[in-house]
Amino acid sequence: MNKLAFFKRTSYHIMAIFFYLSYLFPINKKKILLIMTHDNTNEGNVGSTYHYFQKQDPTLIFKEVTRDNYTFKSDKNLFKNLIYMFISVPYHMATSRTIFMDNVFLPFSAVKIKKNTQLVQLWHGTGAIKKFGLDCEEKWIKKLAVTTNKNTTHFIVGSSWMKKIYKTAFEAEDNKIFNIGCSRTDIFFNKAALQEKRDEFFSSYPELSGKKIVLYAPTFRDEEYNTSEIKIHLDIDKLMSNLDDNYVLGLRLHPRIADKINISEYSTHYQDSIFDFSGYNKLNTLLICCDILITDYSSIIYEYALMKKPMIFYSYDLSKFEKSSRGFYEDYKTAVPGPVVFKTEQIGDIIKDYPADEYNIDKFLDIYLENCDGNSRKRLYDLLMA
Repeated sequence: MNKLAFFKRTSYHIMAIFFYLSYLFPINKKKILLIMTHDNTNEGNVGSTYHYFQKQDPTLIFKEVTRDNYTFKSDKNLFKNLIYMFISVPYHMATSRTIFMDNVFLPFSAVKIKKNTQLVQLWHGTGAIKKFGLDCEEKWIKKLAVTTNKNTTHFIVGSSWMKKIYKTAFEAEDNKIFNIGCSRTDIFFNKAALQEKRDEFFSSYPELSGKKIVLYAPTFRDEEYNTSEIKIHLDIDKLMSNLDDNYVLGLRLHPRIADKINISEYSTHYQDSIFDFSGYNKLNTLLICCDILITDYSSIIYEYALMKKPMIFYSYDLSKFEKSSRGFYEDYKTAVPGPVVFKTEQIGDIIKDYPADEYNIDKFLDIYLENCDGNSRKRLYDLLMA
C-alpha cells in the first residue's frame, strides 16, 4: 500500500472513532448533510436538490462537505479543516437523517450508518457512456467503494437503462435503485431559469452575445493525470480557419489537467476567438449558452441532449480508449446522438452543415432520460421526506 492510500485509510478510521462517539446523540430529522466533493455549485445534483428542499421546507438544517474542507495545507485553514473533517463531519454523518452524495464518499466504508439514516447517492452525472464506479475501480479503492455502497440506502437514476448500469457500477440491489430522474436536469424544463442563466452568462461575457459558441469539452482520461505529456488534441487554428468570424471556441478542460495546459500555445491566429471556461464552475450554464458541443466520452451529453442542440463526437483515440482504458457499456458509434469524427478538419464541415436528420434525439432521450422531465426533485422530495 502506498503512502497516500495508507494516509486515507487511516483518516477514515479516525473519522470512524468520532462517528461512533456521536452515536450517543440522536438523529435530527430536520438535518441534511450535503456531500459535494465533485460539484459544489447549485447546478449539480446535490446543489439543485438542496435549493428545492430548502424551498419546500425552510425549517430544514443543512450541513455540507466540499473539497475545500479537506485541503490539508498549512496556508489554507489547516487547523479549521482538520477539526471540521475529523470531528464535525463524523458527527453530522451520525446525526443527519438524510445524507446526499455526488460521489462515493469513502469514509462511509469505515462505519455502519444508523438504521434510520437515508444515505442517498445522487452521483454527479445523469448518464454514462464510459464505464465508471466498480466497473473500472481497482485494488483498495474498489474494496472501500464496495463497503460504502453497501451502506447506501438510495441510488437515484433517470432511466431504466441507468438502473441496469447501477447494478454493476455500484453493486446496488434492485430495491435500492429509484428511477425518478436526476435533480440537475430540472432546470432544462424551466424557461425562466434558462433565461436567467443566459442573462447571467452574457452579462459576464458581453462580447459573446450574438456569437455562435462552440464548446469543446473532452472527458478526463485516467492515464493523463500522471503524465507530463498532457495536451489538447484539437487543432484549434485548423478548426477556426474553417469557420466564419461569427464563431468562437470555448474550452472546458477537466479540472485535473486544466492548470497544466497553456491554451495560448495552441493558437497562432485566433486567440481573440478562444475562451477558456475550464475554471467556470457552472457547467449547466455553459451548456445552456453554447450552440454546439464537441466532446468525446463525457456524460455531459445527457444534459445537453435535453436541449436538442448539435453534438459532435471528436473521438481521436476511440480504438485505444475502447481497448486499454475504461471501455464502454455499449457500442459507442451507434449509441451517441451525433456524428463521430477522428480528425479536426472534419469538425468544421459538420458545423456548417450539421446532419440533424440522421440522429434521432428523441429516441436517445426516451432510452437514457425517460424520467428527466422537470419533476425529478419533486419525486425525490416525496420519496424521502414523506
